[in-house]
Amino acid sequence: MTQAKSVKTERIGESRIRCYDNGGKTVDRYTVVYLDFPEQQHGFFLSLGMSEDPSHPQGFGQHTVAMLGAHLGRRVPFETLPERCRRVVQADLGAGHA
Repeated sequence: MTQAKSVKTERIGESRIRCYDNGGKTVDRYTVVYLDFPEQQHGFFLSLGMSEDPSHPQGFGQHTVAMLGAHLGRRVPFETLPERCRRVVQADLGAGHA
């Protein structure tokens, strides 16, 4: 079984997400796809692309739309994202900073 297949869809509060890490190939190394927020175009979802510290003045954090897939990097568990990325996602989804 591959790594991508072994990482399940996760929940933050009531919201389903999938997390990706492209290993630093781009400034938006981490992508979190919000599965409960589909776009009108089939297969696209609201997502958040982030650097390691998306709230830092020299960091990157931007909402966008994304399709699921390997082009975003490898699937990773939410708990492996940098703490600052997890905080932004939790704030987005109203789940606090637990």
